[in-house]
Amino acid sequence: MNEFNPERIELARQYRGWTKKELAERCDMTPTYIGRLIADSSAHLTESSIEKIAYATSLPLSFFMLRGNGMDWERLAFRRKKKITKNLDHRICAEFEMLADTISRVRSMSDVPDETASWLDEVAPTSDPQSQGVRRIAANTRAVLGLPATGAVRNVIRSAERKGVVIAPLTVEVNDAVSDGVTYPGKTLIGYFPENKPGDRLRFTIAHELGHLVLHRNRRPKDVSLMEREANEFAGEFLLPESDARSVLSSSMMLEDYRYVKSGWGISIAATVRRAFDLGLIDGDKYKSLYVRMAQRRWTKHEPVEVKVEHPVLFSQMLGRAFEGLDDSGHSTVPRAGLEGFLGVPFELANDWCDNGLTEKAENWMP
Repeated sequence: MNEFNPERIELARQYRGWTKKELAERCDMTPTYIGRLIADSSAHLTESSIEKIAYATSLPLSFFMLRGNGMDWERLAFRRKKKITKNLDHRICAEFEMLADTISRVRSMSDVPDETASWLDEVAPTSDPQSQGVRRIAANTRAVLGLPATGAVRNVIRSAERKGVVIAPLTVEVNDAVSDGVTYPGKTLIGYFPENKPGDRLRFTIAHELGHLVLHRNRRPKDVSLMEREANEFAGEFLLPESDARSVLSSSMMLEDYRYVKSGWGISIAATVRRAFDLGLIDGDKYKSLYVRMAQRRWTKHEPVEVKVEHPVLFSQMLGRAFEGLDDSGHSTVPRAGLEGFLGVPFELANDWCDNGLTEKAENWMP
């Protein structure tokens, strides 16, 4: 079958986290045959073989017919911890690639151009900024997003979405083996791992990943830890600008005082303490002392003061617009057959990426 794309079999295998042998067993095929299909586009493939692979992986038949743009997984920005396995690493990369490919198709279907490149180019540095430079870039990003120079960001996700950044929860369970978010420089997309994360942590994650999109669009430090430090510095300035921080934070503050800062700014106590230290508002001894007290109160795992969890809406609205199912309230009703046929992903997976913002349309959708 000429429509068959062998690269999609490998992508599906990695997305599911299976070895070639496991995929072969689930498809009632031999590992040799599976390997030949993946490696050789000229290998003979029957429609029944595609159906077996599609059934085993729970992916639509159309998934294996589509041509993706591919993605250099080495450029994905997410912090891997020591306990991450190669299998989990590949699953994260595969799902992110599938999501990015789906978004690209949705944009082309709805004839909506990606306008984020222009403002990103406006604020993204081309040379290595120092700490003050990162803060200036974060301040410029606030301005471009239409946020005031000072004051709390009411909704971080919505602020980024209004400028075309698609934000979506990923379905892979990472169990704290990686950082909370994933980005790919050049793609206006942020993926994150929800897993019952509190609202303040999610806000910082999105701000952190936005930092990667801006700071590392044209450059990539060789030191991964420096990349993360830059993104953290960006997030701190984005959520709690320096002028505000110097007004509300002081060296005389006790740990209890940081609770009030959290309630007003939506930034965690831990991140605020770090912010105070980075700005020189507290010294190293006070910084360590506050963290010891946090540990004693078990705040390092579960902080007091609840911050409302934010939810993305842009991707679901893009799907609704593409399939002519976006109502006046912003809710999207999408046909399963149309979505799976044109986009090559299960309706349930697309709904997960939309944070359960889709409703399945009962009747058939016709282009």
